Amino acid sequence: MVSASASTSSLARQVGGLLLSSSRTAAAATPRIASTSHLTIVRHSHVGSTPLDLPASTSISILPFPPHPNPSRPLLPSLRHARSILVTGPKGSVVVPLHSCIKLSQSDSVISLSVKDSSQNKQRGTWGLTRSLLSNALHGVSEGHTLSLQLVGVGYRVSLEADPLPRRSKLDVALSGAKSFFLSEEAKRAEIEREEKVRAEAEKAGNVRLHIRLGYSHPVLLPVPWGIQVQIPQPNRIVLKGADKEQLGLFASQIRSWRKPEPYKGKGIFVDQETIRLKTTKKK
Repeated sequence: MVSASASTSSLARQVGGLLLSSSRTAAAATPRIASTSHLTIVRHSHVGSTPLDLPASTSISILPFPPHPNPSRPLLPSLRHARSILVTGPKGSVVVPLHSCIKLSQSDSVISLSVKDSSQNKQRGTWGLTRSLLSNALHGVSEGHTLSLQLVGVGYRVSLEADPLPRRSKLDVALSGAKSFFLSEEAKRAEIEREEKVRAEAEKAGNVRLHIRLGYSHPVLLPVPWGIQVQIPQPNRIVLKGADKEQLGLFASQIRSWRKPEPYKGKGIFVDQETIRLKTTKKK
């Protein structure tokens, strides 16, 4: 019995040694992969690298100063070294910021954007953002943007009426103040000229405001900003049209803030195809 167990253990040791030697031989024969830490990986923005088509009735020009949406306040640090893209078309004009890390090239009716260093996340994000803003501007000045709002609730009504009150823009406030934050006189003149064009077009149609009934003890009166056209196809529906998509969204958000949709009865102001999930009330 002792001799049989000894022979079995020796056989097991021999088999184990053969397996170990074969594994070492296979590991030695396997080629080693060199480290890729020194390699430069080129990354692209799928949104930013997509070229844009320039419509026939649209033109773009690059201004040597950044856009200043509110001259009565200091400019954001990220925009101090930027330039402006002025997009002009039959529906109006829109200004898009062009950061210093973005390069714009135009060949016939095709616009391409590139970035200096695509390995930096911030530059890649700015790349795609600039392309999206420029695409919205081209569509806005050529065809226009549309945004609809639906008033859902008993007694919720809206109408359009003339605005008898005087109106002042952010540029008027900055020019009348003791200090404005324009970076140069050229930027100041360009902003004044653009404001005068928008104001002249708005004064032809007349200043209007929204008269909204939302269940309060008083009506909500909202002046319509210059550059936005408002239509009331139904007493509980508002249609906004304009060239600047950002301006449309801000005004729609201002209207919606007076009656945000609530989840129990489904009442409120809904923007476009906005939906909410209704909650069930607690039963006693």
